[in-house]
Amino acid sequence: MELRHLRYFIAVAEEMNMHRAAERLHISQPPLSLTIRQLEEELGVELFTREGRGIQITRAGDVYLAHARRILADTEAAAEQARHSHQGVTGKLRIAFVSSTITGVLQSTVSRFKKKYPGVFLDIEQVTNAEIPQRVMEKQVDVGLIRVPEYISGQLQVREICREGWHLALPEKHELAGQAIVSIKDLAGARLIFYPRWNSPGGYDDVMAMFREKGVEPLIYQEAAEQMTIAGLVASGMGIGVVPECMAKINIPGVVHRPLKGTQRRTGFAIVTKGDDDLLVQNFLKLL
Repeated sequence: MELRHLRYFIAVAEEMNMHRAAERLHISQPPLSLTIRQLEEELGVELFTREGRGIQITRAGDVYLAHARRILADTEAAAEQARHSHQGVTGKLRIAFVSSTITGVLQSTVSRFKKKYPGVFLDIEQVTNAEIPQRVMEKQVDVGLIRVPEYISGQLQVREICREGWHLALPEKHELAGQAIVSIKDLAGARLIFYPRWNSPGGYDDVMAMFREKGVEPLIYQEAAEQMTIAGLVASGMGIGVVPECMAKINIPGVVHRPLKGTQRRTGFAIVTKGDDDLLVQNFLKLL
């Protein structure tokens, strides 16, 4: 049985006339009559009764008509969804992100993407920086929003979005809070709060090198994997947070931010994909 058989049957059932049904289908009447007979033989039931030149649909035909219409509708819907998926306007896009993207990169991109592609479901998950490249490699996620620098396999595509400097998150009553800018040398012996190396080996090593280049041995007094946790610890007076510049956008009671001068090393955001990007991924990347 082919979909053509169902289309021919529906046309005859709706027209109740072989001649009119043939004209509607743009075929001659003999092949239409033959197709209907073949369908009845395959089903083993009579779909129409023939009375002279007229026809009437049978009870079995009525039952089959409802199913035939549904099958064709489902087939057409499936084809349309497949086309939309191929065009990148429907489907599911899996995104992994690091916590600091909440300062603007993630929200603005997701907002614009949802507005332009409302038929796409976004499955968004917060993951550590070090985990994201592996998840992309294993195709557990389609897009990774990571912080750079990071150690990333050459098998992945990395597209840098932006670069920014490092800031210090200071308790508002800290002596360094009165300075407009703080240097690395000002931090000699200071209790620092930073994320653990397993969270982002590349970024961690880069910051440690930034201190040592200035002859200062960083004293990591407390580690915290999340930027907001670092901010909370700073607000409690536990130490000074070394944070990306974008965190200064967030107003946190008890915390002030100051630029860290005396270094050319920078951080930033990048997009990581597998490389064999489908249209869903490509459409997301275009908005960045």
